[in-house]
Amino acid sequence: MSNFVLSDQVNQEKVFLLRHSQVIERLDPIYYQSVDNLPLVKQTVYPVYKLLDVIKTQRGRFGHRPRNDPAFYGGKYPFIQTGDIVKASQSDGKVVYSQTLNEKGVNTSRLFQPNVLVMTIAANIGDTAILDYPACFPDSLIALYPKDKRLNINYLNVYFKFIKPYLEKLAPQSAQKNINIQQLSSIPIIVPPEDRQRQICLKYDKVVHVKQQKLEQAQQLLVGINHYLLKELGIVLPKKDTSLQSRIFTVPMRAVSGGRFDPKRYDKNVKDLKGAIEGNRFDSTKLKTLIVSSRAGDWGKDENTNPGSEYCRCLVVRATEFDNVYNLKLKNNRVKHRLIHQEKIKEIDIRPNDLLIEKSGGSQDQPVGRVAILREELLVKEQICYSNFIHKIRVNSQKVLPEYLFCFLKTVHHIKLTDAMQSQTNGIRNLIMPDYLEQTIPLPNLAKQSAIVAHIQDLRDRAKQLQAEANQALAQAKQEIEQMILGDSRQ
Repeated sequence: MSNFVLSDQVNQEKVFLLRHSQVIERLDPIYYQSVDNLPLVKQTVYPVYKLLDVIKTQRGRFGHRPRNDPAFYGGKYPFIQTGDIVKASQSDGKVVYSQTLNEKGVNTSRLFQPNVLVMTIAANIGDTAILDYPACFPDSLIALYPKDKRLNINYLNVYFKFIKPYLEKLAPQSAQKNINIQQLSSIPIIVPPEDRQRQICLKYDKVVHVKQQKLEQAQQLLVGINHYLLKELGIVLPKKDTSLQSRIFTVPMRAVSGGRFDPKRYDKNVKDLKGAIEGNRFDSTKLKTLIVSSRAGDWGKDENTNPGSEYCRCLVVRATEFDNVYNLKLKNNRVKHRLIHQEKIKEIDIRPNDLLIEKSGGSQDQPVGRVAILREELLVKEQICYSNFIHKIRVNSQKVLPEYLFCFLKTVHHIKLTDAMQSQTNGIRNLIMPDYLEQTIPLPNLAKQSAIVAHIQDLRDRAKQLQAEANQALAQAKQEIEQMILGDSRQ
């Protein structure tokens, strides 16, 4: 039988040939072209094996449905989730668990012994971390073991970090991305000599240590912002009272008629916090007295309609874009644009230094009340509006600097005073805006406000620099490690 030959006129980069015996469950160009065209594999001088030849795989398990049945939980066996591996992979840290299985739970699952490399294969593809204690996990995770001493498990962890984008490309997507063990079996694994694998691991561990040090220093600076601001304002936070008496309150019926009757409203610790703020060393005023414009947001019109010229394409800021560190995260794929009528844009009236307040949404771990400030450079690039989960305020800059108020409101949220200004309906947290606007704002003179803002900005800039240095160190080390994986043809 003659070989099949492609014409010279065919673009070889857009065509691949495959024997019938090589088809493993799926026949699509992305998978087979990617398997054959991983740049590292094409350039390395070291041996390359298929994953199934050098790695033993075993899928996680939790057979019972529904998965959340409480009868299986609360024992001594750690139960690792996909998110735990993702966090450990992104931080290059240990796998931290929050769930455990009891004897009944472990019998429907599988207990893996250390050390094992665990990989995510559903939703998040290709995140890896080394599990160094006995634990169970579901079938969205797989265990990877080197078959023999040719492979160091720590080297495998580093290697998969380099080919993670490649693994993501291989994953077919239906309702969510996923990839199975059979599809992973042909993944090319570069196997340098044992000494080179150890050198790669040592280099990676060293740069990860440097990166974590710099990120911790940056975090200390950011945490220090709240301490600095409170100290400058003469606010001493009271110690939290955990006594039984502090958790009980009584109130006359006439005091709650038509209002709220919940613990946060009358919590002694909340009252102490408010008292500490009201006792600051400067004059104070209510937030509502500083506001010259206040308006809730609007989603706007669906972009898929056929609008006329009276509609404008706007970037819609939502609660998911608040990070409560610097400001807004508008560079992710989930940021939405909508079509807003020109008249409504006039009503929304966005201007530089307007403050956006998250008033709905939130979660148990992240209550509502995060705040952002709209900087002029952002408004130059985009037409901005905001969702109905956001409330905008504009303040009188002759009384208070918007940037100073932004810093203070962020600190109020950090010390959890905002928790007492919210309600919860059907699982959704809502900021009670009248209560929020009633809060006390310490008001130093404008010169003092400006000095506070300048110092806080310096702390943020130094933190950003440390974060940039951490990322740069990791990027440089990855380039060097890639060359180590490729090897030197002169060796």
